[in-house]
Amino acid sequence: MQKAFALLERLRDGQAHSGEDIAAQLGVTRAAVWNQVKRLRAEGVEVHAVSGKGYRLPGGYEFLDQQLIELALSHAGCRAIRSVRVERVTNSTNQRLLDAIGDADIHGAVWLAEYQSRGRGRRGGSWLAPPGSGLCLSLGWCFDSPPASLSALGLVVGVALVRALTRLGARDLKLKWPNDVYHEEHKLGGILIEMRSEFSGPCTVVIGVGINVALTADARARINEPITDIAASCREVLSRNVVAAAIINELAGVLDDFKQTGFTSYREEWQRYDMLAGRPLQLEMTDRTVAGVGCGVGPEGMLLIERDGKTESFLSGHIVLDPEP
Repeated sequence: MQKAFALLERLRDGQAHSGEDIAAQLGVTRAAVWNQVKRLRAEGVEVHAVSGKGYRLPGGYEFLDQQLIELALSHAGCRAIRSVRVERVTNSTNQRLLDAIGDADIHGAVWLAEYQSRGRGRRGGSWLAPPGSGLCLSLGWCFDSPPASLSALGLVVGVALVRALTRLGARDLKLKWPNDVYHEEHKLGGILIEMRSEFSGPCTVVIGVGINVALTADARARINEPITDIAASCREVLSRNVVAAAIINELAGVLDDFKQTGFTSYREEWQRYDMLAGRPLQLEMTDRTVAGVGCGVGPEGMLLIERDGKTESFLSGHIVLDPEP
């Protein structure tokens, strides 16, 4: 993919560039340029071939930029965030921070990538993010004295994402327990929390956020589920650097507050966006499947399901939800 990004650099302005000129600039053959065009298309990037003119990217390509993101951080964000790092290609932004634990203090460290070769989702799944289509962002955070409701951290992060995106103009956002952001019954983003802790001691978490910013038709075709993006929710295409800074700012404030208050002060807000409330659902667990009606979350973030006239709480599981009529 590094070679493919060298091609993207030449096409980032949205103008047509001849294969011959690109090959000369990169010091490769025209056949090599064509191979990278095919690679980008296979990843969901719309590279157009213009007869007699060469190749172009409709709308150009905005690269993630460390300096632009840092300049857009709020005062609180600047105080909380120690470093912002952007890579073109990596295995997984979460994994990069996890690998650094023990060798460095990752509290307040942000890692972003244009492309992940092994992006991870919840339950061992993968997170697909074609280049330029969204954000792959991870934040390291340390809790010296973890709150009792640490298991609800993903829900609090969901509230932070909704706040950040709403400030940018997104509308009709919903949260699906335990870690997804939706817009009009389509998935817009996901959260993956991974942690390393000591018994009755400090806890280090890596918060992974995947957000669809502006998906091409080819990118949508590669993802095997109903999906949407910020462009649909905001009705305009936003800068990925602006979106990244907004999310980082909100996470910094929410995480500092969560350390003091736990989930209690976020429960009501989370439930305002709960897409499961009042809807029939099935919760698939390792040993059984429970069917009922969603009725919010408990004080510690556990899912509440009503069945047979009783309300039960569940800590984990996979939701199967029929579309609303």
